[in-house]
Amino acid sequence: MGRALRWVALGLIVTLLIAAGVAVGLQLNRRVPAPALRAEIASSVVVPGTATPLPLPASGQAALYLPGFGWLGSSPAEVPVPIASVTKIVTALIVLKAYPLSLGEAGPEVTVSASDVALYQSELEQGDSVVPVQVGESLSELQLLEGLLLPSGDNLAVLLADWVAGSEPSFVERMNQLATTLHLTDTHFADSSGLDSGSESSARDLVSLTILAMANPVFGATVDMPEVILPVAGTVHNYNPLLGQDGVVGVKPGWTAASLGCLVFAADTEVDGQKVQLIGAVLGQPGGPAGGLLEAARVTSALLAAAEPQLHSVSLAAPAQAVARVTSAWAKTISVVPTRTISLIALAGAHLHWRLRARLPHLPFASRSTVGTLRLTTPDGSTVVEPVVADRGLKQPSLWWRLTRRW
Repeated sequence: MGRALRWVALGLIVTLLIAAGVAVGLQLNRRVPAPALRAEIASSVVVPGTATPLPLPASGQAALYLPGFGWLGSSPAEVPVPIASVTKIVTALIVLKAYPLSLGEAGPEVTVSASDVALYQSELEQGDSVVPVQVGESLSELQLLEGLLLPSGDNLAVLLADWVAGSEPSFVERMNQLATTLHLTDTHFADSSGLDSGSESSARDLVSLTILAMANPVFGATVDMPEVILPVAGTVHNYNPLLGQDGVVGVKPGWTAASLGCLVFAADTEVDGQKVQLIGAVLGQPGGPAGGLLEAARVTSALLAAAEPQLHSVSLAAPAQAVARVTSAWAKTISVVPTRTISLIALAGAHLHWRLRARLPHLPFASRSTVGTLRLTTPDGSTVVEPVVADRGLKQPSLWWRLTRRW
């Protein structure tokens, strides 16, 4: 009888051990819920203040843009119009794309030919804007760009086009390819200088092209020069009537009978101690060669004076501020913070929208690991993307937790 009881007891023990083993196996094989990232900040922010409309011109068109934010204002129903020497912004872009320069470099030398001199003399007789040249003169790429952009040498535009592409038609094809690549549907070029009224664009399209141009340090430094000395021409001056005023640091004026007064500009200003640059374009301002440019300059000054007081620096998040939390079933909640102070220069009254995107790394992850991004969308669809990190690490759930969990 005693032996039977011992066998029964042993059987029970084995059964219990098997049951325990099964229970442990089931427990360890239960799916562990993944950590979750949840936002802790509002999904939208309204910039303090109320914006007032910009003083857009009664005739022609204008647009003003703040990189990193978006459009501050533009004329309604913009249409393609002749743009005169503003065309040379794109001429310079194509040259710099073909032969890139760094600050301090002069680039390749180009020798002036008899046909270049003949073109100069012909355009001089027609009253065009030209830069004197002579046969055999050697000009560097940088000098040609300076003569193109400061005194607006129409003859140098053709010289550069022939040098870069072999002919002006081939060069103009590259200009139009750039406009197509940038989806600038209002823009079409017929020549490299803008003398042809078939070279057309709109204020918004020109701002987009100028943003690209000003991103090139050589272009930006050139259009900010008040004057330069060329080998034969001597001292030539920048025709930009606003250069050095109202924070204007370039870019390009233009006038023809078809285009009237045009001015594409970049202007530096300071908002709450932060330096920003505004990019704008004013087209089709009435008046002759002098009066039209002065009117374009007046409109530009009015736009800048009206826009600058309406810009504010908005602090959106700081490194010590939790913008989200990582929660898990087995550990304490982890704060998620930005890697730097996130601020934006924006227009008063603007609505800014946040979107938190989780990108949780595989476990375990360490403190300061990137766990997602904050994507800020501005009114015109521009985006600012900032990484966010965990303020401490997260380990795999422990064996004890997995064995004793109740849910």
